[in-house]
Amino acid sequence: MNGGSIRPPASRLQRHGAQARPGGNQTAAILPATSAVATGTVPYATLVRQFNDAPPGKLYLLHGSASVFRLSLSAAAQVLLRGIPITLVDGTNRFDAYYLAEVARRFAGRPDTPPRGYPAHHMTPEEMLNNIFVSRAFTCYQMEALITDRLPAFVRARRSPMVIIFGLLDTFYDEQAPLFEVRNSLRRTISALHGLRKEGIAVLLASLDVRLASRERSGLLPALASAMDRVYLVQDGEGAPRIALQSARLPARTTGR
Repeated sequence: MNGGSIRPPASRLQRHGAQARPGGNQTAAILPATSAVATGTVPYATLVRQFNDAPPGKLYLLHGSASVFRLSLSAAAQVLLRGIPITLVDGTNRFDAYYLAEVARRFAGRPDTPPRGYPAHHMTPEEMLNNIFVSRAFTCYQMEALITDRLPAFVRARRSPMVIIFGLLDTFYDEQAPLFEVRNSLRRTISALHGLRKEGIAVLLASLDVRLASRERSGLLPALASAMDRVYLVQDGEGAPRIALQSARLPARTTGR
C-alpha cells in the first residue's frame, strides 16, 4: 500500500489478530452516530448526517486536535456498516484498522436486527475492513499523484462514493520540498478534489493543526480551507471533543455517476 497502491487492510488485521491493538489492550471509545459533543457546539450526529445526506458530492475539512482522526473513522464506520465501500488516503499514518474492527465486533454482538438501510446481518470485522481501501503517501509528490491520478480512477472502478484523507497537508509541510512546488502541487490537488466532488464523491479531510516554523507554509491550511464546502474546528474537551463550524457554503451542483 505504500506510495500509491490501494487495498483493504483486512489481511494485516488477520495476521496480527483481531483482538490486538497497537499500544496496548485499552478499549477505544466508540462514537455512535447518535452521540453528541460538548454543549454549544455542532453535535457529532449532525456532522455525520450532513456529510452522508444529499447532495452526494461535497468537501468537508476537520482540523484541530488529534481527535479529527477518530471522529473521521467513526463517521466512516457508520458508512461501512451499511455495506458502502470507502477509500482512505493516509498521509500521516493515523489509520487504525483495529478501531474499525472493534466497532464491527460491538455491532456484531448485538442481538437486535440491523436498522433499515443496513445489511441483513451484522458485519464481521473482516467484512467491514474488506470494504475500506487504504493507500499511504509519504511525500507531497506521492500525495498529489494519488489524488490527481490514481484516486479518481479507483473510486470509479470500485464505486466508492466516499473518500477520507488523513494528513493531506502533513506531506506539504515538509521543508525539503521547495515552497513554489508545494503551492503548485496543492493547487493541482485541490482541483482534483473539486473534480471528485463533481462526480458525486463525498470527501472528508482530517488535518492536525501544528505550529510551523515557516510562515509561508502556514498559509497552506487557509488555502485548503477556502476550497472546502464546510470547515470544522475540533478541540479536545472533557469527555468529548468540541466541534465548531467555521465556514460553510452550498456545494456546487453535482452530476452524479
